[in-house]
Amino acid sequence: MSTKKTYLFFTFFYKRITIVFLLYCIQITTGQEEDFVIPDSLKTLDYDSIYKIHMKTYRDTLISKTYLYTYLKKAISENNTLEMAKAYSWLFYYAEEESEKIRLIDRSIALSKNLEGNITIKGYSFKGGYYLNNGQYTLALDNYLQALALAEKENSTEYISITEHNIACIKTEIGKHQEALPLFKENFTHIITKHATDTVRYLNSIIPLAESYRYNNLLDSASVYHYKAIKRSQKPEHYYNRFYGRVIINEGINLFYKEKFKNAYDSIAKGIPILDKTRSENRKAYILGEFYLGKLQLLKQDAIAAKKHFLTVDSILQKEKITPLEIRESYEFMINFYKTNHKKEKQLEYINKLLQFDSIVNQEASFVSSRLFKEFDTPLLLKEKETLINELKGNNKNLNLLVVFLSLLTLVAIAFLYRQYQKRKTYQEKFEQLIAEDKLAQTIQRKQQSDSDIGVADDIVEEILNKLVLFEQNHHYLKKNISTTSLAKDIKTNTKYLSKVINHHKQKNFANYINDLRIAHAVTQLKENKTLKHYTIQGIAEEMGFNTAESFSSAFKKSTGIKTSYFIKKLHDLDTM
Repeated sequence: MSTKKTYLFFTFFYKRITIVFLLYCIQITTGQEEDFVIPDSLKTLDYDSIYKIHMKTYRDTLISKTYLYTYLKKAISENNTLEMAKAYSWLFYYAEEESEKIRLIDRSIALSKNLEGNITIKGYSFKGGYYLNNGQYTLALDNYLQALALAEKENSTEYISITEHNIACIKTEIGKHQEALPLFKENFTHIITKHATDTVRYLNSIIPLAESYRYNNLLDSASVYHYKAIKRSQKPEHYYNRFYGRVIINEGINLFYKEKFKNAYDSIAKGIPILDKTRSENRKAYILGEFYLGKLQLLKQDAIAAKKHFLTVDSILQKEKITPLEIRESYEFMINFYKTNHKKEKQLEYINKLLQFDSIVNQEASFVSSRLFKEFDTPLLLKEKETLINELKGNNKNLNLLVVFLSLLTLVAIAFLYRQYQKRKTYQEKFEQLIAEDKLAQTIQRKQQSDSDIGVADDIVEEILNKLVLFEQNHHYLKKNISTTSLAKDIKTNTKYLSKVINHHKQKNFANYINDLRIAHAVTQLKENKTLKHYTIQGIAEEMGFNTAESFSSAFKKSTGIKTSYFIKKLHDLDTM
């Protein structure tokens, strides 16, 4: 063997032995950094050198963790709190179990709280991002608000922009798209102003911005930003290609709403195979890609092909535990599919999955919306008012008038938001009342009225009231197109007597009397009949004797004080508790 070949052989052999040794070192630690022993080859390296080597090997989890544990062990031995906090925050990304991830990032936050720099802000931001990617929006918001408070205290425009972008992501997930779009725009402006050459930051900003344009039905704007992202993500470096599949899928969804269905299918079908499905930020794109492929198959009247994609959607969702609002339709399809094919067990399975989905979505959205209003939206509005006033000082003759106007405008906005909050609270109270009481029994029960003369003989009044009791108990009010004439004929009296008795003893006119009976029955049935809750509003309306969904919804709101859709959603929540 030549000298050159011998040299190459031993060089290769040495490298392989080193890698095996490093893998062994990381495996024996099993998450216990105190047991880790720094390899001799790394003992003389400083922090900067260790970190640089780690960055070169970051894709190889085991080897990269070896360098990070070396970094941490060195910091512990030197009692260097700042470097320990950095190491824990980096190790957070490589931990697989949630408990281990949270332990590491909480350790980083605790160590860095009294130190200079942005390590604590980063810690809360990393932790918020973890919860966001796992669909735990309440916990994500809690950490982002703590990051924002620290960023504002430190006057860190960088982290204020980052955190407001992250909060916009939460707003998107709970359906507040109009509120999210301005925050995404501000962040993107910040990125192209301060970090135009940073491709990762650019793509992390522009992709959610384009998605937000789509959610706000600004489809052409969404396409413009998608094409910018596609161009930037097609750089030769593999690191940037990880964004490419996601953008291709997103533009396919955008094309779906432009009704360019052939192009939409081609784009999504191209994007899914090249999507890096191991990355948490791509989970939503994977689910939505499969969902819209299913919808495209439905347009072709191919229910079997659509079912295949919706099954994939469900399998991903059950594994990842994230709940994009728009995929609800896939569960409705599966329920109807199995109902049509008389597979009751599968139908029940997907009813339960839909109930679970609704419970998670509604619970998260309700709580997060309330916190956003109190802890983010209102302070942001007040801060904008103060900024405007300060900018206008000294160069506006009508400053006092303007201040008053802005103050009034702010109060009106806050009052409006507060009324919305109170409205939700009132709805909840009315819902709880409906659940607690038997409205139908109260309706049927005869009300004791004063013996005022209504111009009808007492024996006739008594006879009409007795027949109305039977009318209510037998649910004859569910007949469609019932009128005073038809009811008078059924109970063998005249319309004049009937109207007078109802007006006096029921304390309402005939139309309200019938509607209130129907709504009371609807409330009872929706509480007791699990199948009825999955009907459309039109379907429920017809079951209750109404001709249209609009007339039913109007009567329901008038009688109960809350909307039909709200009542049904809250019942779903109760079923899953």
